Amino acid sequence: MSRYILKNFGCKANLYDSQRMEADLQARNWIPCEGLEKSEKKEAVLLCIINTCTVTNEADKQGRKMAAKLARENPEAKIVVTGCGAEVNPKLWADSPGVSYVVGNQNKHDLVRLIFDLNSHILNPSHSNNPPEKILGTVKTYDSILSKHPLDREWPAANGSFFTPPTQLKGHSDKTRSFLKIQEGCNSFCTYCIIPYGRGPSRSIQLQEIINQLNQLVTQGVREVILTGTNIGDYGQDWNSKPELETLLKKIFQETDLERLRISSLDPSEVTPEILLLMEQEPRFCPHLHISLQSPHSRILKLMKRKYNFETIQHCLEQIKQIKTSIGNAFVGMDIITGFPGETEKEFQWGLEALSKLSWTRLHVFPYSERSDTPATRLPHSVPQSVRVKRTQALNAFSLNRQTQYFQSILTQSSLEKKTIDDVLIEKKGESSSWMSGYSPHYLKVLIPPTSIIERNQLVSVQPLELMIDSKNNDVAFVAKIKTIE
Repeated sequence: MSRYILKNFGCKANLYDSQRMEADLQARNWIPCEGLEKSEKKEAVLLCIINTCTVTNEADKQGRKMAAKLARENPEAKIVVTGCGAEVNPKLWADSPGVSYVVGNQNKHDLVRLIFDLNSHILNPSHSNNPPEKILGTVKTYDSILSKHPLDREWPAANGSFFTPPTQLKGHSDKTRSFLKIQEGCNSFCTYCIIPYGRGPSRSIQLQEIINQLNQLVTQGVREVILTGTNIGDYGQDWNSKPELETLLKKIFQETDLERLRISSLDPSEVTPEILLLMEQEPRFCPHLHISLQSPHSRILKLMKRKYNFETIQHCLEQIKQIKTSIGNAFVGMDIITGFPGETEKEFQWGLEALSKLSWTRLHVFPYSERSDTPATRLPHSVPQSVRVKRTQALNAFSLNRQTQYFQSILTQSSLEKKTIDDVLIEKKGESSSWMSGYSPHYLKVLIPPTSIIERNQLVSVQPLELMIDSKNNDVAFVAKIKTIE
């Protein structure tokens, strides 16, 4: 049985796509190298797949470095590059050191078949006399980047290319929680973003097909599913005049026995009263939202070509604050880009002050990083790199302090009222072998001492004892003891 390596970069949608590739490989009896001990790695790796991200120039750089590294370390392997980088500029990747073949996102769902069936000699040296072109499938490099989708790309329909994520995968995609992609592509064309070209126009999988896939996952023992996509706020808009996310959520709770559901990023304008009411009324809907904020300042949002302003953000967070949950407020994480072209020091300080008055839990901070061919690179008044770093540090410190306060308030309440944190889903051992880790419905990270009586994918109730603050990763967790096991 042959060995492979898969390296995944970027978003949760890419992780979902990697699950499909691993499932296809493992169905052909290929074995992942991830997780194997050195003594088990006797056979040479014959295939390396890199699922790229191209959201910034730095992301492209990291992918190319990985390709060269894998080629050096695995001289017998073919290096296959896929993902958004391969879709946007396949020629760049085909010319990169170490890269053997390139498959764009248009054909990613068919990648393993392309390699093994249509081009069997890729992995068979005896068939190498007439090697195929490096770029496989229908992808080609964009001639120009405009604020619209070109009509010469054949994007696969959602129902034909999406799939039910397999459980019990080995290797990179071995996860307790299951990601289910319900939507692909984006029609927004924000000035800093290349992803609409990498993922194509917005298209969604039909409602009943999602229900069927969720029911299949439930029968396989999956307890928690995260609905993901490029922009799930657009779900259903390709067949209806308005998004259908609310309809989908209601249908999931009516027609499946799924124990826990989360949703991935939404813009502030996409967090509707109906979604929040459902989150408050339905105990299976985790009180955890991830907001694609990007900036609190209305002028910067306009430069980014975002479809909302500060007043929209303010209203959104005030509405979320009203949700009543078993412990504390709903957990709200927010993405924010700092150092965007034209962002003045005064505007940055205004943003800090504005954020201090709003209700949220954690920031995921990204210093602005140029992505060639995007309109943002042509904006004046570029912010110096040193200033971007300084602002990132300030926002991270601000976020860690806010998250610590949130966790501390729950710890204090638990201590005073003898309340437990319930329904913690155990996922894996932590970074240190001293701990097992899991997450509550509120997305509270919990660390407990390892014990043989608890397995992955079990639900436990815990008594929080103290906080563990990880300043390096700007993260907070509870150290806890087990009170009850399901």
